[in-house]
Amino acid sequence: HRFHTIAATLAALITPGIALAHDYPTTSRVEFALECMQTYGTSQEYIYKCSCLIDEIAAKLSHDDYVELSSFSRAQAMTGERGGMFRGTDQTKDAIKKYLGVVAESKKRCFIK
Repeated sequence: HRFHTIAATLAALITPGIALAHDYPTTSRVEFALECMQTYGTSQEYIYKCSCLIDEIAAKLSHDDYVELSSFSRAQAMTGERGGMFRGTDQTKDAIKKYLGVVAESKKRCFIK
């Protein structure tokens, strides 16, 4: 009985650290969900689906990685020279491919077409 109590206490102490490993600021989550809803739909259903999507992404990427990779993805759509530097290098192409792969996998889990 004593062993189980100690094990449960240790698990409770360790688990919050693991759960917060990829914790995103609330503003990042809200901004993502609002942008997602603008893209896919503004119904009540998409509040849940878009919240699910950012939760799935947060489970796979640290916040710093998310900011960097999503910025690369957005920047590639820019026209002209400014966007060219994000389209031209293998490093940015790989980063964008990684981000889009995480998003695609997460969309499937959240039932977003």
